[in-house]
Amino acid sequence: MSKNSALFVLIALGLFVRLILIPNPGFEADISFWKSWGLAFVDKGAVEGLRVTNNNYPTPFIYTLGTMVGIYKLFADPHNFQEFWKNTNLLFLTISKLLPILADLGIAALLIYIGKNAKKLGFPSLGFSLFGLSFYELAAGIYLLNPVSLIDGAWWGQVDSAGVCIFLGALVLALKKQPFVAGFVFILAMMTKLQNMIYGPLFFLFLWQTGGFTGLMKAILGALTGFVGLNIEFFAAKNADRVLSSLTENYDYFPWMSLMAYNLWWIVTGAKGLVTSDKLTVLGILNAKTIGLLLFSSFYLFALLRQLMISVRRESTKDDGTKPVIQSFLEGLILVNGAFFLFQTQSHDRYAFPLSVFLLLWAPFIITDGKNKLSIARLKIFAGFYTVFSLFYFYNLHTALAVNYPHNGLPFLSGLTQPAFTIFTAYILLALFAVYIFSLLQFSKHTRRIGLAVLAIFISGVLYLNKPLWLRQPVRLTAFTPYISEQAYGTRQTDKAVQSSFGGAYKWTRLSVQYLFYDNGLGTHANSKHVFDINKKFKKFTTDYGIDTEAGAKASARFEIYGDDRLLFRSESMGRYVLPKHAEVDITGVTYLSLVTTDAGDGNYDDHTDWLSPVLWP
Repeated sequence: MSKNSALFVLIALGLFVRLILIPNPGFEADISFWKSWGLAFVDKGAVEGLRVTNNNYPTPFIYTLGTMVGIYKLFADPHNFQEFWKNTNLLFLTISKLLPILADLGIAALLIYIGKNAKKLGFPSLGFSLFGLSFYELAAGIYLLNPVSLIDGAWWGQVDSAGVCIFLGALVLALKKQPFVAGFVFILAMMTKLQNMIYGPLFFLFLWQTGGFTGLMKAILGALTGFVGLNIEFFAAKNADRVLSSLTENYDYFPWMSLMAYNLWWIVTGAKGLVTSDKLTVLGILNAKTIGLLLFSSFYLFALLRQLMISVRRESTKDDGTKPVIQSFLEGLILVNGAFFLFQTQSHDRYAFPLSVFLLLWAPFIITDGKNKLSIARLKIFAGFYTVFSLFYFYNLHTALAVNYPHNGLPFLSGLTQPAFTIFTAYILLALFAVYIFSLLQFSKHTRRIGLAVLAIFISGVLYLNKPLWLRQPVRLTAFTPYISEQAYGTRQTDKAVQSSFGGAYKWTRLSVQYLFYDNGLGTHANSKHVFDINKKFKKFTTDYGIDTEAGAKASARFEIYGDDRLLFRSESMGRYVLPKHAEVDITGVTYLSLVTTDAGDGNYDDHTDWLSPVLWP
C-alpha cells in the first residue's frame, strides 16, 4: 500500500466511524443546551439571548450555537418544538456534531502539517516509517481512531476538540513567528473552551521565548484585539459585566469534589465525588477546594519554572535552537492539564481530553536517543503509556455518559459503573501521571531541584494556612466556606449586608446593627441555614448577632446555633431597633457548626440577619 493510500484509509476510517456515531443521542443534556442557547440567539440576538438562558460558556460561543440553529432553520422549523426537541432529531445531531468532527479532522491535519514542516517549526524530523507513513501522519491516524476522540465529539456531542484544534493552530502560528495572530487565535480558543485559559501563562511565556519582548507585546496586542473583537456586541450594548461573569462564574458553579472525573477526589470520596461538597474540611482547617488549588498551583509553578529554566540554560550556552523550548512547553501543557484534571475539585470528566493530543505532540521529542535517532525501546514505552491512558480515560468518559444515559453507551461497558471499577481507574490515571512526573525528574538534575523547591513551597503553604491550629489562635468563621448555604432571599454575603447580593460590584453595604458597624461577619436573610465543617478542631464559638440597619421596621428574627444537629443556642426574637447581642457556646468535638435564622413566626419580610464577628476558639 502506498503512503498516500495508507493515509487516506486512516482518515477515511476515522471519518466513517464518526458518521456512524452521529445518530447516537450522546449526552442528551449537552445537546439540549446547544438547542436552547442557540435558539435564544436566533430569536433574540446574542446579548438578549444570553440574558434569558443559563448559558455558562464564554459569551462568543453563543454565535457558534446560533449558527447551528440558523443552519437548522434552513431545513426545518426550530419552533416546531415537538420535532426540534426530540433527542433523536437527526438533522440537529448532524449539524451540532459537525463542529467536533471537523475539529478532529483539523487536529489531524495540523499534526500532519507539523510533520511536513518539522525542521522549520523546531520539531524532530524522525526517520520513522510504518506502511509508508511518517510518525506525524501515523499520529494523526491514531488520534482519529482513538476511542477518546471518538466518544468526546461525534458520540458525546461536546466541542472539546474544537478548543484544542484552535489552540493547536495558535501554537503553529507562534512557531511560524506570527505572534499577533497567535495571540488572537489563542483568545478564540479560550472563548470556545474556557479551560484553555489555564494554558495562558505558559503560552505567552513561550511566545516571549520564541519571539522576544517584541513578539510578546504583539501577542498581547493580538489577544486584546481578539477579546474585544469577539465580544464587541456586548461591549457596544454596555453589557461588559456579562462578558466578565462568563469568564468567572464557573469558578464555583458545581461545588462538588469531582464531576465524574476519576481523580484524587473521586478516591477520597469513595466514588461519591458528584454528591460530596468540596467545602468539606480535609486537612487541618483547609477544605478540599483549597487543597486542590494548592496542588494545581504547585504543579503549575513547577511547569513555569521548568520553562523559565530553558531560557536561562539557552542564555548560558548561547544555544539559539527552539527544540528544548518546544519540548519544555509541551511538557508544561501536559503537566498543567493533568494536574487540572487530577487534583482540582469540580473537575469534569472531559477535562483531560487535550492530553490525547498533547501527548502525541510530545512523543517525537522523547522517542529519540541522545544522538537524535529513533529509539525503538522508547517508542514501545510511549506506545504502552499512551494506550493505557487512552483505554482508561475512554472508560472514564464512557462511564460518565452511561451513568446518565445507559442506552447511549456500549452495552458491555454500560453496566461496569461500580465504584470498584471507577476508583481503580482513578488510581491508574494518577499512577500514569506519577510515571510522567518521574520521567521528567529522571533525566534532569535541574528539574529535580525545581521539584524539591516547589514541594517545599507547597508544604509551607499548607503549614501557613493551618498556622492558627498549631499556634492555638482563634479563627474567624468567615475563613471557612459553608458546604450548605440556604436562605430565602439573596445570597450569603461575607463582611457585607445581604442587600449587597444585588447590584453587583457597584453596590454594597457594611454590616451594622442599629448603626454599630462591624468589619467581619455574615450577612444573611431569614429563613437561612449555613453549615460549616470545622473538623472537631475548636472548643468555643462566639458571635454577635442582630437585624441589619438596612432592614425595614417590620423585621424580626431568631438566631440559632447547632453543633452536629444539636441545638446549642436560640435567641429571643430580635427586632430592627434592638442593639446587637452576644452568644458564646461550647463546640468541643463538633464537626458541623450550623448557623440558622428563622422568621420568628411572623413571616420573613425585611428579615436581614447578621452574624457579627463570628470566631472559633481552639
